[in-house]
Parts: sequence; structure tokens; C-alpha cells
Amino acid sequence: MYGGRSLWREEDVPMRSAILCVFALLLGAASAHCAPRTPLLGDYNRHLRGSDGRVDNREMIRRLTDLGANTFMWLIWHRPTDWDDLQEFLPMAHEAGISVWVYLVPHSESGPQGEYTFPYSEPYRLDYVRWAEEIARLSLEHENLIGWVIDDFWYNFRKPDGFTEEYTARMVQAARAINPGIKFYPLMYFHQLDIEFVQTLAPLVDGVVVAYPRDRAEIERVLPYLDDRLQVPATVAIVFPPATGSQPGDQGFVSHTVRVRDAVRASVTFRYRDDFSGQTEGYHFMQLRVDGQVVWEEDVAGHDDGEVTVDLSKIAATEEQLHLSFGVYDRQGVTQFPLCARFSIVDLSGLAISRAARDSFEPWEQQRHGSFSFELLPAYRGTGRHRLPIIVMPAGDRAEYQSRWGVYPTAQMIADKVSMVLELVAEGKVEGVVTYCLDKAEGSEDLDAVGQVYHIFRMQTENALMH
Repeated sequence: MYGGRSLWREEDVPMRSAILCVFALLLGAASAHCAPRTPLLGDYNRHLRGSDGRVDNREMIRRLTDLGANTFMWLIWHRPTDWDDLQEFLPMAHEAGISVWVYLVPHSESGPQGEYTFPYSEPYRLDYVRWAEEIARLSLEHENLIGWVIDDFWYNFRKPDGFTEEYTARMVQAARAINPGIKFYPLMYFHQLDIEFVQTLAPLVDGVVVAYPRDRAEIERVLPYLDDRLQVPATVAIVFPPATGSQPGDQGFVSHTVRVRDAVRASVTFRYRDDFSGQTEGYHFMQLRVDGQVVWEEDVAGHDDGEVTVDLSKIAATEEQLHLSFGVYDRQGVTQFPLCARFSIVDLSGLAISRAARDSFEPWEQQRHGSFSFELLPAYRGTGRHRLPIIVMPAGDRAEYQSRWGVYPTAQMIADKVSMVLELVAEGKVEGVVTYCLDKAEGSEDLDAVGQVYHIFRMQTENALMH
């Protein structure tokens, strides 16, 4: 029995089938590796509070136990008393078998920010070295406090008024000096895990929490970056800044001339992606132009990352060389529409290009009109210098789910995202799952649905460990 009723209902059959597939994978992984690790099953934020605004820790423990969670990420932000309430929560969580991560907000979510004023993480505010030290000291008193997270880290990284590389290293080392076992994971988004991350932030951290997976493929795409075993072609990022307007026809392109060797086979294969997944259409367009003619384009609206091959044989039939241009074109002017669009050439068939131009976009001509700018990343071949674990954070809050994916979800849909992540946990590719702001109120359908997934997964994991 779970929650006073049978664990499975008739309407749960699709969920049951998905979960059983996960457990089959888990048991297979157990057989292959002999000692499967305990999966991290957690939740974040949305504390239950009393009328005085303080966290109701007993109720939190009860609902997290109902959920089947073994981990909770404790956000310190909503009340000045959150740090004190955490210290009462830790021994109660330990008794319940729940590990805890402290979760802080960065500079961009603290104090005055334009027309808004946010609370601070109290009491140490923006002194993250002090936070690191105090969290590490607290972890020596409570062995179930195992790590800390800072929200939206990449947006605040490598900025003079944020986290410089030197400051990040200093705060992480400050925590390790007190407790070498304490872990620091920045909160990231999937599009932020790229070569720049590998070369700058990855060597400084112990792992990552990555929010809002679109699908399994999106998670698997970033794994080579976390293991530093990827091989990535040269990439150009075409950037349009926030809080900036444009006019129709504004654009940013990089261009290069290639020689035609075999017109019949002439084609270009490239990868493209952008950091906008909203539904606003008709403004920014990613394009490939050949000799000034648009041969491929994609509106940045919606989910449009991918790889495409464009046949150039007809154009090449009468030419000795072709002028290729990758970029972003504004069909309508924007008032506030920041964007980062990336292009990488995978293959040029029937066409010849210099090695320098293939391995780096440095020799390519930059052409822009308006406020577009360029970031050039050379080809990269991983060396295996680090191996970072990943905790995936799907949206457990219905409003956030709708904001990300344009659909107001059912409890089943939220649970399906969790099951999808657990498939990768069972395969040993992902450390765990932590739901974003799951509704923990009494009678929550969302907690019940995710709880079914968590409880059965834990049971099967324990059975696998016993055998």
C-alpha cells in the first residue's frame, strides 16, 4: 500500500510499463557491474511553511518520505530564517535517510535588479567564500549535508560583478579546506554545456545540476562534455544581446569561399542550435546562404536544434567556387530578444576548404549589420581530464513545465519526465534526478505520481543491491 491505497490504478498502466522498462535496465546494470550505486532521488525548494513563515520541518520530512525521496536541495532565499531552519532540518532528515544540499542564489537574483528587488541568501549574502566555509563546517556536524549548489551559475560566470574563475576556485577550495568531501555543483542549462564550459568551469567543480531536460537525446548530448571525451568541430556563435533593439534586415554572418572539386557530390552538413525554445516566431532566422542565395533557414522559435545536409550540386554545377555564409537574419525588428545561435560544419562533400578554415572560424569573414557579435570556438578533441557526474532537474512545478514546453502538464506527464531520467540513472549515465519545485501539499497528484516512480525504483534498486 502507498498513501493508503493500492500502488497501481488502472489509469497508471502506461506509467507502470515505462517504470518496468527502467527497472529491467537497472537489473541489467546490476548484473553487469555487480555493485550498482544507490540512485539519487530528490526534490528542490517549495518548502512547506507554518503561519509564521518558518519551514514546517516535520511536515517536510513526512511529505518527502511519502515521495520516496532520499535527497532534498534546500533553497536559502525566501526568508531570512531559512539558514536557521535548515539546521533544525538536518538531523531530522538524517534520521529519515535524506541527504541535503544547500542551494544558494547568485548575484543576478540578489538585491536590486533593474525594476525588481530580490531577497538575498541570508545571512552571508554575496560572500560566497564565507558561504562555502560555513556550509563545509555545518557538513562536519551533519554527515547528510553532502554538497551545495548555486543557481543560474553560468549567467554569472566570468563576469567582474559575478563569479570570476579565480573567485570560483577560491570559494570551492575554501569549502574543501574544511571538508575535502563536500561537493559543489553549479546549476546549469543544457545549452550551456559546451566547449567553453569544458575549458573554463569544468576543472573547478565536482559535478553539475542541469535543469529542464527536453528529452533523452538532450541529456545524452551533453555527457561527452562532462567526461571530456568529445570531438567537436569548430563552432561559431552568433549573438544578439539582451535589452537591445534591431531593425528589419539586421544580421550577423560569417563567410568563406570554398573550391568545387566534385559538383555532383557537392553538399554541406552542419549542426545548428540556439538557446531560445519559446514560441515567438517571425523575428530571428538562422540561415545558410550560398553565393548570397538562402538555401536553408530555420526560425529560432521552438525546438529546432539538429544536424542537416544541404545539397549544393545544382549551384555547384556551373561554378568553380562557392561562397558559404552562416548567420542570423532579422526578418522583423526586435525590441528585446536575446539570442545565441551556433553553427558547426560536420562535412563538406565535393568541396575543398583549407584546414585552418575547417578547424577554426578565424579565417572566415565577419559581416554584420546592427548589434550582432561573434564568438569563435576552434575544433576540440577531449583528453579525459575530468569526469563530472550530472544530476538532472526536470520541472515538477506545472507552471514551470508549461513555461518550458508550452503545454500545461498532467501528473502523468511530470512523472514521465522523471521516468525518462531514471532510465539514464539505471544505465549509470546520470547520478540522479531532483524535481524542480514539486507540489508537496497534502493530496498532491503530482507528488503521488512521482512518488510511485521513486518508491518502485528504490525497491528494485535495493533488491539489485541484495543480489
